[in-house]
Amino acid sequence: MNTKLDYKNFAVFTVDISSVERKISKGGQGYALASATLPMQKGEPMPLRIIGLDGIASAIIPGMSTLVGGLGYDVKEGQGTIVFFPTRVEPAPVDGKLRNYVYLTLRAGQDSDCRYSDAGNFWGRVRMVLSQGRDPSGTYKPSLWMTVKGFTDKDGRDTVPLALAELRKGDLATITGRLIYETSKTNGKGYISLVAYKVEGTHPVQSMAVSEEDCPY
Repeated sequence: MNTKLDYKNFAVFTVDISSVERKISKGGQGYALASATLPMQKGEPMPLRIIGLDGIASAIIPGMSTLVGGLGYDVKEGQGTIVFFPTRVEPAPVDGKLRNYVYLTLRAGQDSDCRYSDAGNFWGRVRMVLSQGRDPSGTYKPSLWMTVKGFTDKDGRDTVPLALAELRKGDLATITGRLIYETSKTNGKGYISLVAYKVEGTHPVQSMAVSEEDCPY
């Protein structure tokens, strides 16, 4: 089995951009810095910051847009924010179905936690992290943590939670799914989850998948 992993960081989001600033980098290049939210099917939208570089900057404007690109994470004054780096900007979908799709290589920060629900359906979860590597000075950039969840589908297939069940602390896996944003009622902090439709990894588990329509959310 091939144990090499091609690290993935790809996302497609339909976002609501509220404000845009035009800036000039130290190298003299123009870029756009925008505040936006990613609407959720349930609950509050997820806040994020958009950084549009080079030729993308002029396409970042207030309103609804679909962005294709990669995720990052930044922490300022103790406050963490998801950062999105678009490589393509498209109009909001005409079918009204807002995009929320990620394809990320993550590392398990703990052993997975899998169990059966009261209804007898197998499900699993594991805390995983998206690494951003090091900056030019060699210091590690902030990492984005999220809880990856997998559920038995409506037809009784439990392939995704079974794949999550194989994950142990330190394992790498590439997850296809969508993000969920939840605000704690106790401390008001926002927490990110990733509902998995597909799990691929270097551990001894074959690629296992369900369709987006099978997700219980």
